[in-house]
Amino acid sequence: MSLPRSLTLALAFVCAPALADARPGAVASAPTATLVDPCVEGTDAACKRHALDAFYHSLADTAGAAHVTRISWFGDSLTADDQITDRLRQTLQGKFGDGGPGFVFAVPPHPFCQHRAIKRATGGEWVVHGVSTAAPPDRLMGLGGGDAENAGGGHIRIAPNAHGLAIADLYFVAQPHGGSVEVDADGVAISTVATAADQKHGEFQLVTFGGPTAKIDLRASGKVRLFGVVLETARGVVVDNLGVVNSTAKSLAKNRADHWQKQLAHRAPDLVVIMLGTNEAEWIPAAGTALTEHEKIVTGLVKTVRAANPDRSCLVISPFDQLAWREPNMPPRASIPAMVEVQRKAALGAGCAFWDAYQWMGGKGSSLGWYRAKLLTNDFQHPTTAGAQRIADALAAGLLGGYATYHRH
Repeated sequence: MSLPRSLTLALAFVCAPALADARPGAVASAPTATLVDPCVEGTDAACKRHALDAFYHSLADTAGAAHVTRISWFGDSLTADDQITDRLRQTLQGKFGDGGPGFVFAVPPHPFCQHRAIKRATGGEWVVHGVSTAAPPDRLMGLGGGDAENAGGGHIRIAPNAHGLAIADLYFVAQPHGGSVEVDADGVAISTVATAADQKHGEFQLVTFGGPTAKIDLRASGKVRLFGVVLETARGVVVDNLGVVNSTAKSLAKNRADHWQKQLAHRAPDLVVIMLGTNEAEWIPAAGTALTEHEKIVTGLVKTVRAANPDRSCLVISPFDQLAWREPNMPPRASIPAMVEVQRKAALGAGCAFWDAYQWMGGKGSSLGWYRAKLLTNDFQHPTTAGAQRIADALAAGLLGGYATYHRH
């Protein structure tokens, strides 16, 4: 693989005004994300394909025809509330069309996991597992790292904020003595999905609606175990929010690797985004065996993503700066610069793009300025709404700038 190129693009989106004072840690206007986009076929002098080209190609198809471009974002609590992902979703959908909410958990694997593009209601007794909480013995937790099981009949209603759904793709466990799921569109039963099988495995069932649909109902009968459902229109951009509260790169491994790879291959996102490290930064030191283990885990995670869809795009986003607020004088966490380099190495080594969000944020100690600017909460980790918008807008500007450069060529 040749050395990476960096896309340094003109500022396209600014979420917060520059601060006028020069206090230590003051925050200036957010620059565009600089995305390191390595060559994955050919050489720098004659590169045939860069890491993000497949994503940009899909955007071009969506701009010109009835085509859906899919982004699947894996993260922790920074994205589990869907503020960053929803802002990116709205920005890209405003330019290329609303492709629908994408993958939606049947029941969220953590109470604080959200999806702001839908309204969801559940009925019945659902037993829920997740990668950051309790894993089932078989370690089958679907695309997003969570499942919901019901043995006595249950109901799930999902209503996207924007109407016009064209398809529903149900992700579930096929298993001995499995029951069935009735899929209703706007109150009309249109399909019944049987989940019985000789051996337990992950399965999918695509349901096509006869016309634009505003809401769906999933009605379980018998023993049913669901991962989630993909809801899409005929054209536009989709951003799957697969962030799980308390998730780490290591906890994702609770989801059986071969199973997760098949789930990801079926979803076939045009761009996989991985943004993890918030939780690990609290206990990983700046050097030593824990950091070495983190490198091994992240490298394996990225390789699995590439193996699932080798001809599509992936992007790793580094951890942001944090202050160790429980310690005297709240020093910046010393582990983060080392974690950034570990993740950079894993991303570029596997042929994924990389965003050094730590340096973009301002580097060492910059979380203090973000907190003063009301862009971070008082744990110096989680963005406020304004902070989430700032992050999403910088990334959107980087991606759209890269798309413009790709499209010109």
